[in-house]
Amino acid sequence: MPYRLITDEIPPPTETPLNALYRHASARPDAIALIAGDDVWTYEHLAIDVARLSNGLRRAGILPGDRITMIVRTSPMYAVFLFAAMMTGAIVAPLKTEFTAAELTELLRVQRPAVFIHEADLQEVVSQIDPAVLGHTKTFVADDHGARSWRHLMDDASREDAVLPADIDAPCLLLATSGTTGRPKLVAYNQRVISHVAGAAKSWALTHDACVIGSTPVAHVSGTFVMLVAMISGCREVLLSRFDADAVLDLIEEHAGTAIFLAPFLCMPLVEAQRKRARDVRSLEVCGVGGDACRAHIAEAFESTFDIQLENTYGLTECVGSTAFGYNRRTLRGVPGRTQLVDRNGVQVGLGEVGELHLRGPNLSLGYWTGPGDIMSHTRDGWFPTGDLMVEDADCDYRFVGRCKDLIVSDTNKISPVEVENVLIQHGAVADAAVAGAPDETSGQRVVALVKLTDKSAPAAAVADEILLWMKSRLAAFKLPEQVVIVDAIPRNALGKIDRNEVARIATLV
Repeated sequence: MPYRLITDEIPPPTETPLNALYRHASARPDAIALIAGDDVWTYEHLAIDVARLSNGLRRAGILPGDRITMIVRTSPMYAVFLFAAMMTGAIVAPLKTEFTAAELTELLRVQRPAVFIHEADLQEVVSQIDPAVLGHTKTFVADDHGARSWRHLMDDASREDAVLPADIDAPCLLLATSGTTGRPKLVAYNQRVISHVAGAAKSWALTHDACVIGSTPVAHVSGTFVMLVAMISGCREVLLSRFDADAVLDLIEEHAGTAIFLAPFLCMPLVEAQRKRARDVRSLEVCGVGGDACRAHIAEAFESTFDIQLENTYGLTECVGSTAFGYNRRTLRGVPGRTQLVDRNGVQVGLGEVGELHLRGPNLSLGYWTGPGDIMSHTRDGWFPTGDLMVEDADCDYRFVGRCKDLIVSDTNKISPVEVENVLIQHGAVADAAVAGAPDETSGQRVVALVKLTDKSAPAAAVADEILLWMKSRLAAFKLPEQVVIVDAIPRNALGKIDRNEVARIATLV
């Protein structure tokens, strides 16, 4: 894969997402936009339904600024609502299908949606939501048929008289953060910012002939933005409602998929599925991995199995498009003017020094939506602090070190749990590992580790002692775990990120 050198600012976009959609529908009406199983949508089909739904929403009394909350899986329907909301002036807010009724109640109380759409098989969870938060909300099911189908919003709705909105700076999308630091926040985007995000995705090489495999839920920032960038670029996206390694590989082969974006924990299932039954995936040109650090042995297995280099992608719910692919899969390159590494006092650090990554740019989200007309700033002096620690190398690429909040402070020592994990995972008996800081009255924190063994029948205590002894020649004494606890599975969240609070809790119970 050739090195992608970025020397200049990314040029500003020339059109909004809606303009791009209707340009493709006019110039290439029969070009395929979305594929979901046997359901194939052309750009003309998508544009017509967007116009009809926009008119239907207006007829239903939906006003600019009204929220449309969706608990749905990845599907063409979601794309229709995304663009129809832009046209209507409404705001789409996708939420994770894994949320409990209690979590949904809290988020819906903040959002106060005018329209609420959910998957039919989530009816039991929806029925447990506090009725007061949906008292005046129009509720529909994400089925194409039935008395409560979302398609009733388009009954008798004309595709005529649909107009592109003048206000492209009004919020049109709310994405919930993962909530790792507390209750999820609602991050606001408008059409202008979305256009800049799409403009920053040039390294994805999404020409009209490209085919993206959409394997991430739309409630996650990557799922929604991969869909938006694909539609703005005018290529095809093949959608999966649920991740399944065999299905992903079959779709790459069937549709000649050229691009896919994965969380690290999805890489090994794909490797194992390919090794069991090989598919022709030579069409793949871009394979991005992000959302968490991808361990070396996983990346090497993926690259050797699929004969393609993994590209390190980086983005947060609050910002996508301030970094680009680096020299190799372990690094990122900052877009000029959009990134900096700073110390705790906000002073830029030098090459080889660890600093917190700060981001800015026209691709940065608007802030945290806290209510109608109220968006709370998430920047300091125009920069968004990511909470991610990185170091800049001699090639001016960034390498991930760890999360600020995950950094273990023991006495005066600062320890990156990722560094310790990367050593642990090299041991032949270790299938997976997680490291965290547990409270300690003397030193403040102590290093603890959870380990999943490759051989579950091995004697846990003896293997744990052997692992600790093995690590002593590979890490400084202050970085060594005081405990290695053998577990059946490493605690992770829905995106596959290690739940370090749970790691520390489990370790302290032993």
